[in-house]
Amino acid sequence: MSRTPTLALLSLWFALATPALAQTPATPAPVPAVDPALPGQLKELKAMVAEPKMESDFRAIGLVQVLKKDLDQRNPKDKEKICKALGDVFRTGKVRSADKDQLYLEVGDALSKFGEDGAKELAKVLGDARIKDQITLRSKLILHLGLTQDEKQVEWLADEATRSPHDEIRAAAGEALGNYTSLDTKPRREVVKQLIREWGSLHQKATTMTNNDPNAPIDTNPENARKTLRAVEGKWNATLAKLTGVSHSAFPDWQRWLNKNPNWTPPAPPKKP
Repeated sequence: MSRTPTLALLSLWFALATPALAQTPATPAPVPAVDPALPGQLKELKAMVAEPKMESDFRAIGLVQVLKKDLDQRNPKDKEKICKALGDVFRTGKVRSADKDQLYLEVGDALSKFGEDGAKELAKVLGDARIKDQITLRSKLILHLGLTQDEKQVEWLADEATRSPHDEIRAAAGEALGNYTSLDTKPRREVVKQLIREWGSLHQKATTMTNNDPNAPIDTNPENARKTLRAVEGKWNATLAKLTGVSHSAFPDWQRWLNKNPNWTPPAPPKKP
């Protein structure tokens, strides 16, 4: 009796089984263990930040630098605890003045590495009355907020860029929006349109002829608009280029481009390393 059919059947079975074996799902990476030292570190951080004379701020900065390292190797629950503790720094102890805000800046940088969770904490801080008058600090924290690339913050950033009474904040918010190079087409077009529209409004005010009538009330709008443009033009221009993939340097060019290309297509998102 011939063995050929049997061998043929075995060969067929092996050919069908081999792809299935090759597609066996890989074993998921083990979840990092909880760090037993973390509770003590967070307790120490809170105590240092609460010191009335702020004498341990530099030690606290060193601890924050340790806490933000190798986040991908930390247990998810530990990351949540660290993020919450970092946000609490802004709500603990005395408010650091502009000449003593190094700790706040270090914490802002750390929170920028926590993605959406870090963005939530930064958003809380930016809405906190404790620092509402510290414009430079808030501007720097806005830049850290942009680095989180949390899309829930886009609307707020666009609003601050186009409506804030503070030029420094408008420039920072506009710059922060440049991080959103993976934003979907519709919201990205809206951000670009808002920036160009407000740039146009400022441009119109800045180029208004001065009334030389000595009896006319002094109009400060043109000078104020020129001041704002000096602060924001460079930042906004860079962000528009990142979001659109198009290079221009002046408002008339951007306006002309948008009028001709209302349904422009964003460039492909940058490849992740």
